[in-house]
Amino acid sequence: MMEHLCISVTFLDPLFHGRADGSPEWPPSPMRLFQALLAGAHTGVRGRVWSNQREDAFRWLERQAPPRIVTPTTAIASRVTYFVPNNQSDAHLERQTRLTAKVVQPHRMNDGDTVHYVWKIEPDDRSCAEAICRESRGILALGWGIDQVIGEGRIVDQRGVAALAGRTWVPTRTYRSADRLWRVPIEGSLENLEEVYASFVERTSTPTYRPPEAPHRFATVHYQANGSLPPRPYAIFELPEGVDFHPGQTAAVAGMLRSLAYERAQLDEHAFPGFSDRYVAGHVEKTDGARFSYLALPTIGHRHADGRIRRLLVAEPLGGEGTHARWAQQWLRTRPLLDEDGDNRGQLLDLWRPASREVIKQYVGESRAWTTVTPIILPGFDDGRQEKAEGLVLKAARHAGMPIEAIDDLTLRKAPFWPGALHPRSYMAPEYIRHYSRWHALIRFRQPVGGPLALGAGRHVGLGLFAISEGLANPDSNVLSVARSRA
Repeated sequence: MMEHLCISVTFLDPLFHGRADGSPEWPPSPMRLFQALLAGAHTGVRGRVWSNQREDAFRWLERQAPPRIVTPTTAIASRVTYFVPNNQSDAHLERQTRLTAKVVQPHRMNDGDTVHYVWKIEPDDRSCAEAICRESRGILALGWGIDQVIGEGRIVDQRGVAALAGRTWVPTRTYRSADRLWRVPIEGSLENLEEVYASFVERTSTPTYRPPEAPHRFATVHYQANGSLPPRPYAIFELPEGVDFHPGQTAAVAGMLRSLAYERAQLDEHAFPGFSDRYVAGHVEKTDGARFSYLALPTIGHRHADGRIRRLLVAEPLGGEGTHARWAQQWLRTRPLLDEDGDNRGQLLDLWRPASREVIKQYVGESRAWTTVTPIILPGFDDGRQEKAEGLVLKAARHAGMPIEAIDDLTLRKAPFWPGALHPRSYMAPEYIRHYSRWHALIRFRQPVGGPLALGAGRHVGLGLFAISEGLANPDSNVLSVARSRA
């Protein structure tokens, strides 16, 4: 029977303050655990008995594939700013000039306080795994220094893994250009961390201060929570300063992006499924054919958002490998968008606005509740009956590869949910779907799912585009025409 190394980290206080790339991180990355293990191994008397056997165990661990992570469910706490003494506080007598702002926004664990990291091990690796189990008892903190923990390592079988309580996160290498990545150790991480610590110790050993080095020997992977929809790879672009489009022009902007992608595909030998005519240009007979989706992203996220289109996204189908999205990111970058008259309407740039990642997060993050920013074009006629409209929305979900059993609740209405969004009839739609009914929708899933999500007959041209509803003060308020159903 396959055996597994399981390192369990129990927090004394159910809060995790760790941040990555300036944002709160969850779950704690495997690289963070590796650093905590190494720090504990060198703390106090344990550091005096460092041996080749212990070093070999760490070198074995850094070569392993990224682990599965099992965590409690969490909610992110409110952001709080503290003012603490800065590193040059002795140079200023005035108290206000000696303080610097520190933003704190931890994750709060709701139904437990233990995070488990699980690796598969081969029989020949058992001695190294047992050595890591012993090292896990020396872990002191995971995250900030105030995130104190108790570590425990053990060897378990498959039944022991299945008995771990919590939400399981699985590593993937799906390409999502604006998505968060988690650091994982690789061969050379141990040596690099030892060099970083040596540079920290020696930073004041000479008259000239030398800043300590930062870790650089690690890889990055995407973690996907089990039970949610398969990850959807995408490429993301932003328009230059002063260039934007009216939110009602979503389909027109998507058409310009599709034309550019098809033009670029003719210049390259990239192997698209069904060739570029089908996958890139969308010349398919069936509604569920594998193809790119071109999504123009209205600016949302606060009450003063204007809904203007400043960012564009090219997405593969659910569960894609990411090779085609990576192609789009490379081949469309810096290229101009041309309208039907051949006029240049803007250049495709990498994300450059400081606020862009917060806007993108509304579309590609993870949540149980999602609301439409652009209306769903139903794949059929609802005959003015809300019950039939609900059934057509569920049909649209199946067309998009979404299991119906994942949906817990559905709300339809004509009024927009988001500031800057418009009534369904205010959106331009392609001729072949212009006569179908349109609705705004709120969908609640049984488990959190990740975006981007788009449903309906216009889902490949930016219609039926959803965003995480947590950005709304009250998504159920001011409902004009509502239909609820249990799916």
